[in-house]
Amino acid sequence: MADLGISHAHVNQYGSVGAKKPLTTRHRLQTVLHGAIFTAAFLFVVAMVCGVVG
Repeated sequence: MADLGISHAHVNQYGSVGAKKPLTTRHRLQTVLHGAIFTAAFLFVVAMVCGVVG
């Protein structure tokens, strides 16, 4: 088999969906922050294209 560069210690990290741990507060906060940044960037680009900004 090909060596994919994944050590055996971390193989279980990519297990089935049912085996995943529930989201921690930090992970949930980080997801919300990334979503907010992405949304703000998207709206900024739309505003530039529509001529509202710059």
